Amino acid sequence: MIVSARPYPDIKELFSESVFSNADDMSFYPLGRVALLSGLIILGLKKGDGVIVPAYTCNSTVKPLQAYGFNITFIDIGENLELLVDKITKIIEKDKAIKALLAVHYFGLTQNIDEVVSVCQKYDVKVVEDASHSFMSQLLRDKDSIKGDAEIFSMRKSIPIVDGGALRMNNGSANVAKNSNNQCVSIISDIKYLILRFLEKVVTGLGVNIYGQFINNIKTKLRSEMNHETHNLNVDTCKASWQLRMYFGNEEYLQDAQQKIINNFNQLNQALCKIGFRLFVESVDGNVVPQACVIYDDKGGLVDYLRSNSIGARRWPDEEIPREVVQNSSQYPNAVFFDKRLVLIPIHQSISISHCDYMVRVLHKWNKSNY
Repeated sequence: MIVSARPYPDIKELFSESVFSNADDMSFYPLGRVALLSGLIILGLKKGDGVIVPAYTCNSTVKPLQAYGFNITFIDIGENLELLVDKITKIIEKDKAIKALLAVHYFGLTQNIDEVVSVCQKYDVKVVEDASHSFMSQLLRDKDSIKGDAEIFSMRKSIPIVDGGALRMNNGSANVAKNSNNQCVSIISDIKYLILRFLEKVVTGLGVNIYGQFINNIKTKLRSEMNHETHNLNVDTCKASWQLRMYFGNEEYLQDAQQKIINNFNQLNQALCKIGFRLFVESVDGNVVPQACVIYDDKGGLVDYLRSNSIGARRWPDEEIPREVVQNSSQYPNAVFFDKRLVLIPIHQSISISHCDYMVRVLHKWNKSNY
């Protein structure tokens, strides 16, 4: 059995009679990182201004900001992935060039950032909520509960699409993103994505482990080559892809996906707790849709073991962790620890009860052989 790391396209839903009406207050971009850069510019930041970014992040978030000309100041996160107000205050008071802060809602787990926002408002520092991991959770939140000056999304992490970057301005900020009639992705790219995902499903259906070491090495090499490309600093908005419009306009699909993810999370969490695994989060409330079942790997090697058993588990950000963080690991111990020790097990809407049962059996074998 192959457990995919990401959800598969739903052909039935792509040809349903959905109406793309839930996004009137959003601007769309090819990727979440472009939405972030655009949001900072709209909020008035200039080249040379400073931005506080959690050290527990990936290069794809940071590099475009640096390429544009922002100065990034990393900050370590707390033991619950939270931003630490005392550290934020010290940085802002020391560096008067700080004009914005990125607050990340990791793995679908919405953070309480009231105190962070209060401190930043005191020093006239803008707050951007990064909901790249948490699109499904954000759909369940009332807009008035969003505290930052803006929020960004990367919907391709939650629904099977090739684009999905989006920006929403909050607290009365006018969304003055430069309009564009261009498509975020071409119809050819849209169709190409569908074909590749269909072929992936066929190949995995034949029992080919696409998460084995050989294929994983190829993926790592390709990602490494892509990281050396010049970053696209075009921050014009674009029209969402056909697939995004169909999924996002289909409230029934989104609600069904949310419920499946929550059910998978509960099934895995309860089973893994009984086996003896340390869970990062034991339960979630009704307004949270986790992106993954997150567990600790206290001895190391668990991700490789799971992937060798055809399960699309991963670490994050893994090889994407910024070099500045790795080279100064003593300053960011929690970020480095989480990068090495947290394992993300897929629970997306394409995963069935039988997939969950299989993952529990594989993890039970691991636990018996290592403890």
